[in-house]
Amino acid sequence: MKKTHSRLTLEDIAKEIHISRTTIYKVLNQKGTVSEQTRQTVLDALKRYDYVPNNNARNLALNKNYIIGFIDFESPDAAYFAPVIEQGIRQAIQEYGDHGLEVHHYTAPIHQPKQQLLDLKKAFQSGIRHFVISAADPAQMHTALIKLAEAGCTVILLSKDVPDIPFYPFIGVDAYKAGQLAAEVLGKMQPVNGSVQILVAEESSSNMTVTQNNLCGFLDQMNHFFPSVRILPIVRHLKDSCMVDEHLTRILIEEQPTAIYDLTYRLDTISRVLHRENRTDITLVGMDLFPAIVPYLKDRTINAVIFQDLQAQSYLACSLLFEYMCYGKPISQKKYYSKLEIVMSGNLEYFLNFEESAL
Repeated sequence: MKKTHSRLTLEDIAKEIHISRTTIYKVLNQKGTVSEQTRQTVLDALKRYDYVPNNNARNLALNKNYIIGFIDFESPDAAYFAPVIEQGIRQAIQEYGDHGLEVHHYTAPIHQPKQQLLDLKKAFQSGIRHFVISAADPAQMHTALIKLAEAGCTVILLSKDVPDIPFYPFIGVDAYKAGQLAAEVLGKMQPVNGSVQILVAEESSSNMTVTQNNLCGFLDQMNHFFPSVRILPIVRHLKDSCMVDEHLTRILIEEQPTAIYDLTYRLDTISRVLHRENRTDITLVGMDLFPAIVPYLKDRTINAVIFQDLQAQSYLACSLLFEYMCYGKPISQKKYYSKLEIVMSGNLEYFLNFEESAL
Protein backbone atom coordinates (compact mmCIF):
# COMPACT_ATOMS: atom_id res chain seq x y z
CA MET A 1 0.00 0.00 0.00
CA LYS A 2 1.26 3.42 -0.91
CA LYS A 3 1.93 5.59 2.11
CA THR A 4 0.11 8.89 1.94
CA HIS A 5 0.56 12.12 3.86
CA SER A 6 -1.90 14.81 4.78
CA ARG A 7 -1.00 18.22 3.41
CA LEU A 8 1.44 19.91 5.78
CA THR A 9 2.34 23.55 6.25
CA LEU A 10 5.92 24.77 6.05
CA GLU A 11 5.93 24.98 9.84
CA ASP A 12 4.89 21.31 10.04
CA ILE A 13 7.56 20.28 7.55
CA ALA A 14 10.22 22.26 9.43
CA LYS A 15 9.41 20.28 12.58
CA GLU A 16 9.43 16.97 10.70
CA ILE A 17 12.88 17.44 9.16
CA HIS A 18 14.39 19.52 12.01
CA ILE A 19 15.33 22.39 9.70
CA SER A 20 14.20 25.93 10.47
CA ARG A 21 11.37 27.50 8.56
CA THR A 22 13.73 30.34 7.64
CA THR A 23 16.05 27.89 5.87
CA ILE A 24 13.08 26.35 4.03
CA TYR A 25 12.05 29.85 2.90
CA LYS A 26 15.57 30.41 1.58
CA VAL A 27 15.40 27.21 -0.48
CA LEU A 28 11.94 28.06 -1.83
CA ASN A 29 12.87 31.62 -2.71
CA GLN A 30 16.43 30.81 -3.77
CA LYS A 31 17.81 33.42 -1.38
CA GLY A 32 20.62 33.34 1.12
CA THR A 33 23.29 30.70 1.63
CA VAL A 34 22.22 27.10 2.13
CA SER A 35 24.44 24.02 1.80
CA GLU A 36 23.70 21.66 -1.06
CA GLN A 37 22.93 18.84 1.37
CA THR A 38 20.42 20.96 3.29
CA ARG A 39 18.87 22.24 0.07
CA GLN A 40 18.36 18.68 -1.17
CA THR A 41 16.90 17.59 2.17
CA VAL A 42 14.36 20.43 1.99
CA LEU A 43 13.44 19.71 -1.64
CA ASP A 44 13.01 16.01 -0.90
CA ALA A 45 10.74 16.80 2.05
CA LEU A 46 8.64 19.23 0.02
CA LYS A 47 8.15 16.53 -2.60
CA ARG A 48 7.51 13.78 -0.04
CA TYR A 49 4.82 15.77 1.73
CA ASP A 50 3.24 17.05 -1.51
CA TYR A 51 3.84 20.63 -0.54
CA VAL A 52 2.19 23.12 -2.90
CA PRO A 53 3.50 26.65 -2.34
CA ASN A 54 1.13 29.55 -2.10
CA ASN A 55 2.51 31.35 -5.11
CA ASN A 56 0.61 34.51 -4.36
CA ALA A 57 2.07 34.76 -0.87
CA ARG A 58 5.47 33.72 -2.18
CA ASN A 59 5.45 36.41 -4.84
CA LEU A 60 4.35 38.98 -2.31
CA ALA A 61 7.19 37.96 -0.02
CA LEU A 62 9.64 38.32 -2.87
CA ASN A 63 8.40 41.63 -4.24
CA LYS A 64 6.69 43.59 -1.49
CA ASN A 65 7.78 45.17 1.76
CA TYR A 66 5.72 44.56 4.89
CA ILE A 67 6.19 47.51 7.22
CA ILE A 68 5.49 47.54 10.95
CA GLY A 69 5.43 50.74 12.95
CA PHE A 70 6.94 49.93 16.35
CA ILE A 71 5.97 52.66 18.83
CA ASP A 72 8.10 52.32 21.95
CA PHE A 73 9.46 54.30 24.90
CA GLU A 74 12.57 54.34 27.04
CA SER A 75 12.76 54.97 30.76
CA PRO A 76 15.78 55.96 32.87
CA ASP A 77 14.28 53.85 35.68
CA ALA A 78 14.43 50.70 33.53
CA ALA A 79 17.22 51.46 31.09
CA TYR A 80 17.57 47.77 30.21
CA PHE A 81 14.05 47.63 28.74
CA ALA A 82 14.52 49.41 25.40
CA PRO A 83 17.76 47.62 24.34
CA VAL A 84 16.25 44.20 24.98
CA ILE A 85 13.13 45.12 23.00
CA GLU A 86 15.44 46.18 20.17
CA GLN A 87 17.08 42.74 20.26
CA GLY A 88 13.69 41.15 19.62
CA ILE A 89 13.12 43.42 16.65
CA ARG A 90 16.53 42.51 15.23
CA GLN A 91 15.70 38.82 15.67
CA ALA A 92 12.50 39.26 13.66
CA ILE A 93 14.35 41.15 10.92
CA GLN A 94 16.95 38.40 10.77
CA GLU A 95 14.25 35.79 10.24
CA TYR A 96 11.83 37.67 8.00
CA GLY A 97 13.88 40.46 6.45
CA ASP A 98 14.58 38.47 3.29
CA HIS A 99 10.84 38.11 2.84
CA GLY A 100 10.00 41.79 3.01
CA LEU A 101 9.69 42.65 6.69
CA GLU A 102 10.65 46.18 7.67
CA VAL A 103 10.27 47.64 11.16
CA HIS A 104 10.21 51.39 11.60
CA HIS A 105 11.10 51.81 15.26
CA TYR A 106 10.09 55.00 17.08
CA THR A 107 11.30 55.49 20.67
CA ALA A 108 10.16 58.37 22.88
CA PRO A 109 11.17 59.26 26.45
CA ILE A 110 8.70 57.80 28.94
CA HIS A 111 7.89 61.25 30.34
CA GLN A 112 6.93 62.54 26.89
CA PRO A 113 3.88 60.41 25.96
CA LYS A 114 2.74 63.10 23.52
CA GLN A 115 5.86 62.34 21.49
CA GLN A 116 4.52 58.82 21.06
CA LEU A 117 1.31 60.25 19.63
CA LEU A 118 3.35 62.35 17.21
CA ASP A 119 5.42 59.30 16.24
CA LEU A 120 2.23 57.33 15.65
CA LYS A 121 0.76 60.11 13.53
CA LYS A 122 3.96 60.33 11.50
CA ALA A 123 4.00 56.58 10.89
CA PHE A 124 0.32 56.55 9.89
CA GLN A 125 0.78 59.46 7.49
CA SER A 126 3.68 57.59 5.88
CA GLY A 127 1.27 54.79 5.00
CA ILE A 128 1.92 52.31 7.82
CA ARG A 129 -1.18 50.41 8.92
CA HIS A 130 0.28 47.71 11.17
CA PHE A 131 1.61 48.65 14.59
CA VAL A 132 3.23 47.32 17.74
CA ILE A 133 2.58 49.85 20.51
CA SER A 134 4.10 49.95 23.98
CA ALA A 135 2.31 52.94 25.45
CA ALA A 136 4.17 55.21 27.86
CA ASP A 137 0.77 56.52 28.99
CA PRO A 138 -2.09 54.14 28.10
CA ALA A 139 -4.68 56.78 28.98
CA GLN A 140 -3.25 59.30 26.51
CA MET A 141 -2.95 56.57 23.87
CA HIS A 142 -6.60 55.54 24.28
CA THR A 143 -8.19 57.84 21.69
CA ALA A 144 -5.46 57.14 19.15
CA LEU A 145 -6.01 53.40 19.52
CA ILE A 146 -9.72 53.79 18.80
CA LYS A 147 -8.95 55.87 15.71
CA LEU A 148 -6.52 53.20 14.47
CA ALA A 149 -9.26 50.59 14.79
CA GLU A 150 -11.68 52.81 12.88
CA ALA A 151 -9.06 53.20 10.14
CA GLY A 152 -8.77 49.41 9.81
CA CYS A 153 -5.27 49.18 11.28
CA THR A 154 -3.88 46.09 12.96
CA VAL A 155 -2.33 46.74 16.37
CA ILE A 156 -0.59 44.61 18.98
CA LEU A 157 -0.16 46.08 22.46
CA LEU A 158 3.21 45.23 23.97
CA SER A 159 4.05 45.15 27.68
CA LYS A 160 1.45 47.78 28.66
CA ASP A 161 -2.13 46.54 28.31
CA VAL A 162 -5.01 48.97 27.93
CA PRO A 163 -7.90 47.31 29.80
CA ASP A 164 -10.71 49.26 28.12
CA ILE A 165 -9.38 48.51 24.61
CA PRO A 166 -10.45 44.84 24.32
CA PHE A 167 -10.20 44.57 20.54
CA TYR A 168 -6.37 44.52 20.32
CA PRO A 169 -4.22 41.53 21.31
CA PHE A 170 -1.75 42.00 24.16
CA ILE A 171 1.72 40.51 24.56
CA GLY A 172 3.33 40.77 27.97
CA VAL A 173 3.24 39.37 31.47
CA ASP A 174 0.34 38.52 33.75
CA ALA A 175 1.33 40.91 36.54
CA TYR A 176 -0.99 39.37 39.13
CA LYS A 177 0.52 35.91 38.60
CA ALA A 178 4.01 37.40 38.68
CA GLY A 179 3.25 38.78 42.14
CA GLN A 180 1.87 35.42 43.24
CA LEU A 181 4.99 33.63 42.06
CA ALA A 182 7.24 36.12 43.86
CA ALA A 183 5.28 35.52 47.09
CA GLU A 184 5.57 31.77 46.66
CA VAL A 185 9.36 32.03 46.42
CA LEU A 186 9.86 34.62 49.14
CA GLY A 187 7.37 33.13 51.58
CA LYS A 188 9.02 29.73 51.58
CA MET A 189 12.34 31.35 52.54
CA GLN A 190 10.92 33.01 55.66
CA PRO A 191 10.94 31.92 59.30
CA VAL A 192 7.56 31.49 60.96
CA ASN A 193 7.60 34.98 62.46
CA GLY A 194 9.39 36.69 59.60
CA SER A 195 8.56 40.16 58.33
CA VAL A 196 8.50 41.46 54.75
CA GLN A 197 9.17 45.01 53.66
CA ILE A 198 7.63 45.91 50.28
CA LEU A 199 9.20 48.80 48.38
CA VAL A 200 7.20 50.37 45.54
CA ALA A 201 8.25 52.86 42.88
CA GLU A 202 6.52 56.16 42.39
CA GLU A 203 3.38 55.27 40.47
CA SER A 204 2.85 56.77 37.06
CA SER A 205 0.35 56.34 34.25
CA SER A 206 2.84 53.93 32.72
CA ASN A 207 3.43 51.55 35.62
CA MET A 208 0.35 52.01 37.82
CA THR A 209 -1.77 49.10 36.53
CA VAL A 210 1.12 46.64 36.37
CA THR A 211 2.36 47.61 39.84
CA GLN A 212 -1.07 47.39 41.43
CA ASN A 213 -1.83 43.99 39.90
CA ASN A 214 1.58 42.65 40.90
CA LEU A 215 1.20 43.91 44.46
CA CYS A 216 -2.30 42.43 44.76
CA GLY A 217 -1.05 39.05 43.59
CA PHE A 218 1.83 39.16 46.06
CA LEU A 219 -0.32 40.16 49.04
CA ASP A 220 -3.09 37.67 48.26
CA GLN A 221 -0.61 34.81 48.04
CA MET A 222 1.27 35.82 51.20
CA ASN A 223 -1.91 36.24 53.25
CA HIS A 224 -3.32 32.92 52.07
CA PHE A 225 -0.29 30.65 52.28
CA PHE A 226 2.06 32.42 54.70
CA PRO A 227 -0.20 34.11 57.27
CA SER A 228 2.45 33.93 60.00
CA VAL A 229 4.78 36.19 58.00
CA ARG A 230 4.12 39.82 58.88
CA ILE A 231 3.76 42.39 56.08
CA LEU A 232 5.31 45.66 57.23
CA PRO A 233 3.75 48.99 56.17
CA ILE A 234 4.37 49.34 52.45
CA VAL A 235 6.79 52.10 51.45
CA ARG A 236 5.57 53.77 48.28
CA HIS A 237 6.45 56.64 45.94
CA LEU A 238 10.17 55.87 45.76
CA LYS A 239 11.04 57.89 42.69
CA ASP A 240 14.81 57.40 42.44
CA SER A 241 17.81 55.53 43.82
CA CYS A 242 18.54 58.18 46.44
CA MET A 243 15.08 57.77 47.94
CA VAL A 244 15.40 53.99 47.90
CA ASP A 245 18.75 54.22 49.70
CA GLU A 246 17.46 56.70 52.28
CA HIS A 247 14.28 54.80 53.14
CA LEU A 248 15.87 51.37 53.15
CA THR A 249 18.70 52.49 55.45
CA ARG A 250 16.12 53.71 57.95
CA ILE A 251 13.95 50.59 57.59
CA LEU A 252 16.84 48.26 58.29
CA ILE A 253 17.35 49.97 61.66
CA GLU A 254 13.74 50.62 62.67
CA GLU A 255 11.86 47.62 61.26
CA GLN A 256 14.50 44.88 61.07
CA PRO A 257 12.81 43.02 58.18
CA THR A 258 13.76 39.47 57.34
CA ALA A 259 12.80 39.95 53.68
CA ILE A 260 12.36 42.64 51.04
CA TYR A 261 10.09 42.51 48.02
CA ASP A 262 11.15 45.07 45.44
CA LEU A 263 8.76 46.81 43.07
CA THR A 264 11.02 49.81 42.50
CA TYR A 265 13.03 47.89 39.85
CA ARG A 266 16.18 49.12 41.58
CA LEU A 267 17.50 45.84 42.88
CA ASP A 268 21.05 47.02 42.27
CA THR A 269 20.55 49.96 44.65
CA ILE A 270 18.93 47.77 47.29
CA SER A 271 21.77 45.25 47.01
CA ARG A 272 24.38 47.97 47.51
CA VAL A 273 22.60 49.16 50.65
CA LEU A 274 22.44 45.63 52.06
CA HIS A 275 26.16 45.20 51.43
CA ARG A 276 26.98 48.54 53.01
CA GLU A 277 24.89 47.80 56.10
CA ASN A 278 26.17 44.22 56.31
CA ARG A 279 22.62 42.83 55.99
CA THR A 280 23.02 40.39 53.12
CA ASP A 281 21.25 37.82 55.32
CA ILE A 282 17.92 39.42 54.33
CA THR A 283 15.89 37.60 51.67
CA LEU A 284 15.61 39.81 48.59
CA VAL A 285 13.21 39.07 45.72
CA GLY A 286 12.27 41.33 42.81
CA MET A 287 11.20 41.53 39.19
CA ASP A 288 13.17 41.32 35.94
CA LEU A 289 16.74 40.38 35.11
CA PHE A 290 19.11 43.08 33.90
CA PRO A 291 22.90 43.41 33.71
CA ALA A 292 23.40 45.61 36.78
CA ILE A 293 22.00 42.98 39.15
CA VAL A 294 23.90 39.96 37.80
CA PRO A 295 26.78 40.25 40.36
CA TYR A 296 24.25 40.38 43.20
CA LEU A 297 22.49 37.27 41.96
CA LYS A 298 25.83 35.52 41.69
CA ASP A 299 26.78 36.31 45.30
CA ARG A 300 23.19 35.59 46.49
CA THR A 301 22.49 39.08 47.82
CA ILE A 302 19.46 38.81 45.55
CA ASN A 303 17.81 35.47 46.22
CA ALA A 304 15.53 35.39 43.19
CA VAL A 305 14.01 37.44 40.41
CA ILE A 306 10.89 36.73 38.38
CA PHE A 307 11.99 36.74 34.75
CA GLN A 308 9.98 37.71 31.69
CA ASP A 309 11.61 37.34 28.29
CA LEU A 310 11.24 40.84 26.82
CA GLN A 311 13.18 39.92 23.68
CA ALA A 312 10.80 37.05 22.97
CA GLN A 313 7.83 39.38 23.46
CA SER A 314 8.93 41.94 20.87
CA TYR A 315 9.98 39.18 18.46
CA LEU A 316 6.57 37.53 18.81
CA ALA A 317 4.77 40.82 18.14
CA CYS A 318 6.73 41.36 14.91
CA SER A 319 6.38 37.77 13.72
CA LEU A 320 2.62 37.67 14.36
CA LEU A 321 2.12 40.85 12.37
CA PHE A 322 4.38 39.73 9.53
CA GLU A 323 2.62 36.40 9.12
CA TYR A 324 -0.74 38.16 9.23
CA MET A 325 0.31 40.68 6.58
CA CYS A 326 2.10 38.26 4.28
CA TYR A 327 0.23 34.99 4.65
CA GLY A 328 -3.10 36.05 6.12
CA LYS A 329 -2.47 33.99 9.27
CA PRO A 330 -4.92 35.28 11.89
CA ILE A 331 -3.74 36.59 15.25
CA SER A 332 -5.90 34.16 17.17
CA GLN A 333 -5.37 35.06 20.83
CA LYS A 334 -6.28 38.16 22.80
CA LYS A 335 -3.62 37.58 25.47
CA TYR A 336 -0.14 36.24 24.81
CA TYR A 337 1.31 35.95 28.31
CA SER A 338 5.04 35.35 28.66
CA LYS A 339 6.18 32.33 30.62
CA LEU A 340 7.34 33.39 34.06
CA GLU A 341 10.61 31.90 35.28
CA ILE A 342 12.45 32.06 38.58
CA VAL A 343 16.10 33.04 38.22
CA MET A 344 18.47 32.33 41.10
CA SER A 345 22.20 31.95 41.49
CA GLY A 346 21.98 28.26 40.63
CA ASN A 347 20.40 28.70 37.20
CA LEU A 348 21.62 32.21 36.32
CA GLU A 349 24.05 30.89 33.71
CA TYR A 350 21.17 29.82 31.47
CA PHE A 351 19.95 33.41 31.19
CA LEU A 352 23.26 35.27 30.89
CA ASN A 353 23.62 35.09 27.10
CA PHE A 354 20.31 36.89 26.80
CA GLU A 355 21.07 39.57 29.32
CA GLU A 356 24.76 40.14 28.70
CA SER A 357 24.02 41.03 25.09
CA ALA A 358 22.38 44.16 26.47
CA LEU A 359 25.57 45.26 28.28
